Amino acid sequence: MTGTRLPHYVTPILATLALSVAAWLAALPHARLGAVILAAVAWVWTIRLVLHLKTQDTFLGESIVQLENTVDRWASGDLEARVYLDQADPLDRLAHGMNRVAEALKDRTEDLEQDKERLEAILTSMANGIIILSHGLTITLINQAAYQLFAIEAQDVMGRHLLEVIRDVAIDDAVHQVTQNGGTEIVLWSPHDVDDEVVEVTVAALNQPLGGVGAVLVARNVSAQKQAERMRQDFVANVSHELQTPLTIIRGFTETLQDDPDPDSAKRFIQLIHEEATRMSHLVDDLLALSRMEHHSLPVNRIPVDLPVLIESILVKLGPRAQSAELVFDNQLPSHIPLVAGDPDLLAEVFLNLISNSVQYTPAGGMISIKLASEPGNPMVGVSVKDTGIGIPAQDLSRIFERFYRVDRARSRASGGTGLGLAIVKHIMELHQGRIEVSSQVGQGTIFTVWLPRFSD
Repeated sequence: MTGTRLPHYVTPILATLALSVAAWLAALPHARLGAVILAAVAWVWTIRLVLHLKTQDTFLGESIVQLENTVDRWASGDLEARVYLDQADPLDRLAHGMNRVAEALKDRTEDLEQDKERLEAILTSMANGIIILSHGLTITLINQAAYQLFAIEAQDVMGRHLLEVIRDVAIDDAVHQVTQNGGTEIVLWSPHDVDDEVVEVTVAALNQPLGGVGAVLVARNVSAQKQAERMRQDFVANVSHELQTPLTIIRGFTETLQDDPDPDSAKRFIQLIHEEATRMSHLVDDLLALSRMEHHSLPVNRIPVDLPVLIESILVKLGPRAQSAELVFDNQLPSHIPLVAGDPDLLAEVFLNLISNSVQYTPAGGMISIKLASEPGNPMVGVSVKDTGIGIPAQDLSRIFERFYRVDRARSRASGGTGLGLAIVKHIMELHQGRIEVSSQVGQGTIFTVWLPRFSD
């Protein structure tokens, strides 16, 4: 080996080399443990080398250059690089030690890379949005769910302040609150152009590895829960109202009866009390039936059902009402159509509700038609109930199957309806793996179409 003789300043050069290796490793993300190990080993070998060089006189120029070149390759990310010196070289033992540390660091780096990939896979697959902020409240991590929940259009948000990306003062205030005082804060956030979308954001303080306090934001879509809560509140309010009205009437009539015992008035008041009590009884029955359907606890006795026979019996039952309202039934169902699989009592309730509604909302001189519906490629049996009634406004069509929803509240109440009929119809269809469709034009009428599965042996 040729080179220059080791001068007196070799010792500080080697020390600087060891410190350079350690400093580079410390700059690697997640590799501080490896940096400490290598720095310690480098220092030990440097000290030993200095002690050795005090008693040795040799040429080390080429060896030092090789060590420096290898460290440069490590600094560029090439952890496969190794130092190979002659066994007689005084720096050979240092080279072997550095190679062992580099090998350990390479294994450690690969483990960290695998951990990183697993973490990224977990974050990507999560339905909840995750945003991690540094102590300066800049974004250091964000997953795809957060982009979607917060409707973030910009893709490059790393390093930007949270308020630049999510322009919401309440969330920003919550972040400052937890970073200063600790604990957690919960904020409800909604996109500006979507009223029924609600995102719950939980903000918590997060101690940073290098000091300081950042924050982590966990966001989840709670729109369904909030909608269910609103429906529950509406349900309670509607039930209270529906019960309060007849109870008020009953109480008023009973008080009048106490003050005025006139037999003629008493008879009329008792009749009205009976009607209101019957209304409450129907409401309670419908509520119980609807509850059982929603919890799938209502038994369904599926047998072959002949729809023309079932519907004809309903038309006979409603005939007097239709006649008094000057309406005409037009039953166009063929006498022989495929049998359907279903519970005859529940299916009778479906068609009784639909035809009763048609009778109620069709003016005198109108017609109610029952026809066989067909749809190309549809193996189910369809029956439509069409009227020439007042129709349903387009904005109400999507809500008519909700509990207690009435298009014409005054007329529905006057007829003794509970506001649950179409909700019950929808649930009965779901229990039968069928479906119901509706189309309507104001002033021209409404068509309800029921689809039911055919009966098969």
